[in-house]
Amino acid sequence: MKRCGVTLLLAALAGAAQAVPVAVDVGHYLERPGATSAYGVTEFEYNQSLAAVLAARLAVDGVPVRLIGWRGEMAELRERPRQAEAAGAGFFLSVHHDSVQESQLEAWEWNGRALRHADGFAGFSLYVSRLNPRLDQSLACARRIGEALRDAGLPVATHHAALAPGLGLEWADEKQGVYYYDNLVVLKAATVPAVLLEAGVIVNRDEERQLAGAARRALTVDAVARGLRECGVTVGAARP
Repeated sequence: MKRCGVTLLLAALAGAAQAVPVAVDVGHYLERPGATSAYGVTEFEYNQSLAAVLAARLAVDGVPVRLIGWRGEMAELRERPRQAEAAGAGFFLSVHHDSVQESQLEAWEWNGRALRHADGFAGFSLYVSRLNPRLDQSLACARRIGEALRDAGLPVATHHAALAPGLGLEWADEKQGVYYYDNLVVLKAATVPAVLLEAGVIVNRDEERQLAGAARRALTVDAVARGLRECGVTVGAARP
C-alpha cells in the first residue's frame, strides 16, 4: 500500500507552529506489524497511511503535530508517550485498525494467497485507560471523537464487549463506541490525555476496501479533527 499524503504532510508540518499540542502515534511497527487484513495488508501500513492523512489535516488546520513511530522503528511502547511529551505534546492519539479473535476468522483465498476474513464484524472503537492520570479529559475527547464518527455515518464496533465472560472489555460509553482498556501501555504510560482509535475492521472484506480509500480516510480524519476541537484540543492549547 502506498503512503498517503506524505508531500502534503511534510509541507504542513514544516509550517506548523513550534509548540506541539497533538501527538499522532502510528500503531505497531515493522517487526510486529499487527493484524493482517483480509486482502493481506499489514495493519501497520493502514495505520501509517491514516496517521499521515490525519497529521496533515491537523497541521493544515493550524494544529501542530508530532508523528510518533512513523518509520516503524519504535518497538518500545513506553517510549512513544515519552517521546510525545518530550516534544511538548498535550494530547496523545494512537491510530490503529481492528481485527477479531482467532476463532472468529474464516479461511479464504485471494490472488493465490491463503488469507482469513471475518465479514460479520465492522466499525470503529475508541479506548481509554483508567490508569492514565488524565482519565476525565481522555474520556471526554474519546466521546467527542466517537460522536463525530457516528455523525459521519460510521458504526460502532461492539464485538470487544461481546466476548466470553472475563474476556470482554468494559464499556466507558457504549453509545459513542468508547471502551476501557486499562493496561494498554501507550495509554497508561502517558501523563497527558490519551486515546487509542481503531478506525475500522480490516479483516472485513467490504470495510477493508473502504478503509483503503481516500473517501473513508477523509471522513475519519474530519471526524477526529472535529472531536479534538470540541473537547478543547486546539491551536495554542496549554499543556495540561
